[in-house]
Amino acid sequence: MTTALGQFMVRRSREVAWLVAGICVLLAGPALGAQSSANARGYLERDNPFTVASASRPTFVGIVAGRVIDARTSAPVAGAAVEVEGARIAVTTGDDGRYRLMNVPAGQRVIIVRRLGYAASRQTVTVTDDQTTTADFTMQSAAIALDQVVVTGTAGGEQRRSIGNSVATIDVTEELERSAAPNLANLLQARAPGVIVTPNTGRVGAGPTIQIRGRSSLSLSSEPIVYIDGVRVNNAVNQGPTGAGSAFGAQNSQVASRLNDINPEDIQSIEIIKGPAAATIYGTEASNGVIQIITKRGAGGSAQWTAKTEQGAVWFQDAAGRVATNYARNPAGEIVPWNGVKQEEDRGTPIFTTGRTQSYTVGLSGGRDLVTYYASGTYSDDEGIEPNNSGQLFSGRANLSVAASRTVDLQTSLSYFRATNHLGVDNGLSSMLGLALGHSLANPNNRGFAFAPPEVPQRLYDNAQDINRFTGSGTLSHRPATWLAQRLVVGMDYTSDDSRALERYAPPDLRPFFGALGGNVTADGRIGQTLRNNSFITADYSGTATFNLSPSLSSASSIGGQFIRKQFKNSNLSGLQFPAPGVETVSGTTTKNTPSQSLTVNTTVGGYFQQRFGWSDRAFVTGAVRVDNNSAFGEDFKWVTYPKVSATWVMSEEPFWKVGGVVDAFKLRAAYGQSGQQPNAFVALRTVTNAPRANGTPGVTPGSLGNPDLKPERGTELEAGFEAGFFNRLSLDFTYYTRRTKDAILSLQIAPSSGFSGTQTVNIGETSNQGLEMQARLQALTTDNFAWDVGMNVSTNKDRVEDRGGLAPGTGTTRDAEGYPIGGYWTKTIASATRNPDNTVTNILCNNGPPTNGPPVACASALSTFVGTPTPKVLGAVTNTFTIAKRLSIYAMVDFKSGHKLLNANDANRCASNLCEARFFPEKYSTEYLAAIVPANVATVLEPFFQDASHVKLREVSANYQIPEAWARRARVNRASLTIAGRNLHTWTDYNGADPEVRGATGSDQGMVPALTQFLASLTITF
Repeated sequence: MTTALGQFMVRRSREVAWLVAGICVLLAGPALGAQSSANARGYLERDNPFTVASASRPTFVGIVAGRVIDARTSAPVAGAAVEVEGARIAVTTGDDGRYRLMNVPAGQRVIIVRRLGYAASRQTVTVTDDQTTTADFTMQSAAIALDQVVVTGTAGGEQRRSIGNSVATIDVTEELERSAAPNLANLLQARAPGVIVTPNTGRVGAGPTIQIRGRSSLSLSSEPIVYIDGVRVNNAVNQGPTGAGSAFGAQNSQVASRLNDINPEDIQSIEIIKGPAAATIYGTEASNGVIQIITKRGAGGSAQWTAKTEQGAVWFQDAAGRVATNYARNPAGEIVPWNGVKQEEDRGTPIFTTGRTQSYTVGLSGGRDLVTYYASGTYSDDEGIEPNNSGQLFSGRANLSVAASRTVDLQTSLSYFRATNHLGVDNGLSSMLGLALGHSLANPNNRGFAFAPPEVPQRLYDNAQDINRFTGSGTLSHRPATWLAQRLVVGMDYTSDDSRALERYAPPDLRPFFGALGGNVTADGRIGQTLRNNSFITADYSGTATFNLSPSLSSASSIGGQFIRKQFKNSNLSGLQFPAPGVETVSGTTTKNTPSQSLTVNTTVGGYFQQRFGWSDRAFVTGAVRVDNNSAFGEDFKWVTYPKVSATWVMSEEPFWKVGGVVDAFKLRAAYGQSGQQPNAFVALRTVTNAPRANGTPGVTPGSLGNPDLKPERGTELEAGFEAGFFNRLSLDFTYYTRRTKDAILSLQIAPSSGFSGTQTVNIGETSNQGLEMQARLQALTTDNFAWDVGMNVSTNKDRVEDRGGLAPGTGTTRDAEGYPIGGYWTKTIASATRNPDNTVTNILCNNGPPTNGPPVACASALSTFVGTPTPKVLGAVTNTFTIAKRLSIYAMVDFKSGHKLLNANDANRCASNLCEARFFPEKYSTEYLAAIVPANVATVLEPFFQDASHVKLREVSANYQIPEAWARRARVNRASLTIAGRNLHTWTDYNGADPEVRGATGSDQGMVPALTQFLASLTITF
């Protein structure tokens, strides 16, 4: 080994020269022509002692084609990667399991097939010049697949056996077939440990927030970054209309997510890279993790059409039981209950109806000779449970792969998305808030509803969003020598967003509901419009040189460079009072507010070097370093460096391993790494703002002080774990991680003597995270006609604020206090009280929280105490899949979250309005609860309403039936399947609100529609 390493170091300078020359070939090849490129390759290979054959030498080629099927079910295996060993010629199988490899060098070749969940399969074939060789494969399920290739940011990816950090992979083709997940958010829900998906609302068009391994920042986003086919894309959350004020409170409906623009039908797989130890080479912005989306590619062979239709329904399950009943006393002193949902159902005017969902997808894939293709189009039309909530979308994709030569492959990935969503109303005058604060005795003119009956917001308020989005990329893969692979990805993601918060001109029958409100409220309507034009541009180069330094020692050296430019253009327009019905534009309003515009540009330029050494293909050590610059850094802070080191050891392949019949595979791994998150744009800059003089001439005034030393937040993570397979039935993936985030960004109050007002952004905070993750899969039973698979994942997370640089944590109900969880909930809490025989409460004292932490005091002077965290401490899921007679598959998923709380604002508002049950039946409630809701405390002692949001959900149940081929052929199709699926079927929880998952922008459930129950039936045919 020492001699080999010595020879390697002597040759290092020549290796770098070859790598640089290879890059030159990549860039100059198209311009110089095929002959020049071939000559350059010949030069490289003649002078490279590691090259086994010259790429410029004429070679006879042939074709290898065949079909891949599942050994247990005999069903075709779609999306399997088929490649020629050592030649970097690869394709994926189509929906019918067929593949076609072109330009395979003549002679004996080893064909390898890999697929998530299966053992890799190899077959040696003899390829004949200009002939087609058939090679069919039958794949066996495997507990653990160490040969699976994972996208890591380097050219060609890496086998899982060599990766020292945790990477979760979701097989989208399989998940869609058995669960019919309607969007990307549902695909991510509960399918990967450590990934927290939080639905904001159950409305059509809404999207979730996503965290990987909890939160680590005190002021920046916790969302991971997203790549599609190597291109960075927009995954903004809380998108939608921002409103212009409202007659009945803010009608904002910022619940959309750009993640839902991505059509699940076009996705082959999703890989989730967690935390700084895994995301180092992605650099600045990657500390929250990376989601890699790999879309479908065509398979060689004749054209294959796929058609799919989905039809379904959505509804608010048990709405009357989940929306609390309010109480009031009539003039006779009698307690009168009121449930608005039940009242309207009995009246024949239900608030919530059964919505409909339908979608139609057509796909085409195939290829001949040097070209493979995949194209698809999807149209969806969804109706929510209220008339002002609906969505229509079209999604189209075209992917093309061209084998330009034996050494050059070209791939394009193009998609277009068009959607019109009417997002309904949350908060403000929503049906849910009208129910929470209503009673027929208090509001007889409104049929009991607070503010106005449901038809007012349902007919007048329209929070609409029109989206046009294009995502395109081109990938050039180049293999100038057998030891060198290069990849260049260039692409763009562009989104045009027209969001409108509209309150229409009220017709005569609705105008009476406006008169009693007074003030500046008008029935003539208003509008707020936000125009967004957002673009992401990516250019990414990576190259990997692979050598065998000795029969046992291998080396892989990778370099890469990345350029990402994000541009956000926003325009905000608004106006009040339309002159007549039907006028619904800003230009048509009587009073127009001052418009505003903004332009934000952020650019990241970075590069990395990574070196991996492998011993006997079972032990690997990897080191890497990433260097970045970002336009949001302070003027005096230019470059940031992130290191990484990892190690893996496949112990089960060592000669001393003696438990092969029990533990089939066992891999130890550990990783240490850093990555960051840049500040918000412009906060580092010293600025001035427009301030016209009294005489009307232009002028400026100091704006932001800026911070020339501002740098990114830096996350440092250590993780360790193992992957193991037992009895070829059970796979187990375990990880422990601990993360420290330093230089956390906070806002520091500026001294007036500086000449600037407001705050300055500084790096003075520190946070920590730690947790465990485990994922397991068990093939519990396998026979010729019956199979039972069990899946499970569970993870824990504990985050904590370590340092705020001396800054106070604030005074709101959500605080970042040192020694407590990030964004923890704080409120006054009851220490003691006396309950009288008539259930009145006196002698009320509250706990006195930090920094005093003294004895109980009167609640009016008490300080708040910590009552919980919004981030689940434990989450996971259990799945069961039963396969009967190789055709019928029955699937169920139960997921859970625990250890966190949610503000039940609806109940708090009820008690503040003297409508809650405790006001009329105090004997049902504890002394502490009654003490918290006395008039003097009801607005500040919110402890009873920060409720445990732990829950278990029956998330999915489905049945998939593969129609017999003989039946399918009678219908002139090759394959057909029918899936029936249900989602959000039942919730077990102690939470008193409608749903423990919904969470608005304020961290509460106020006026929010819960996750809806959904039923879908889908039919898929291929021909």
